[in-house]
Amino acid sequence: MLVTVEGIVIGRRPIGETSCFIDVLTDEYGVIEATAHGVKKLTSKNAGSTSLFSYAKFCFNKSGVRYTLNSAEPKYSFHGISSDIEALSLAAYFAEVIKDTSASEQEAKGFLRFMAVTLYELDKKRIPLELIKAVFELHLSVLLGFSPDLRACRNCARYEHERMFFDFEDECIICGDCIGEYRRPGAEITEITPQLLYSMRFIVFSPVDRIYKLEIKSDDIRQLSALTEKYLLRQLDRSFRTLDYYNSVKL
Repeated sequence: MLVTVEGIVIGRRPIGETSCFIDVLTDEYGVIEATAHGVKKLTSKNAGSTSLFSYAKFCFNKSGVRYTLNSAEPKYSFHGISSDIEALSLAAYFAEVIKDTSASEQEAKGFLRFMAVTLYELDKKRIPLELIKAVFELHLSVLLGFSPDLRACRNCARYEHERMFFDFEDECIICGDCIGEYRRPGAEITEITPQLLYSMRFIVFSPVDRIYKLEIKSDDIRQLSALTEKYLLRQLDRSFRTLDYYNSVKL
């Protein structure tokens, strides 16, 4: 059976000297692992389309649960990512998280466009890389069904306050008037600035084509990135070696 889909190559592993396995993120089937014969040859017509982080239209031969690449038509290649070790390490981290959270043979609507928009920002570097990381982590949490409750104080429903706190366990915000009675022994609660709360709300509630238009002061980006990283890793209950590598090479 022939299966034709658009997708992004988010993983590639060699098979011998000329072939490889590719992991392709799609809307219809989640992440497809396919055998790509001969694509490491310089003369292969599918070499460009099967390179890491290439966006292409793929045609696969499917037999049972096995996929074999038949042909590929390139649509976009994020060439700029590979020229920057920090951007490349972030792209590898994003790909590892997506592979870990996307099941094969299950529809994953929205993930392909989100990944494409994210890689485009990494490629163009129009905003700080650490901000791209923060937006990716929090918006992916939303796509996975782990959206924090940022609408108002969990206790009194106050939308704004000069002091706000984020509770990692209950995944909600608490205002300064309520934090005294709300705080529990051992709870992981951190104070967030009004700018940080605005940024989190923007990422959570904006459509995917606007999430990277967030305007935030450079001093707040690091705090936002630390918070979103902690939030995502708590939801997934694991760490990522690619994230460790990114943290070791970032400026």
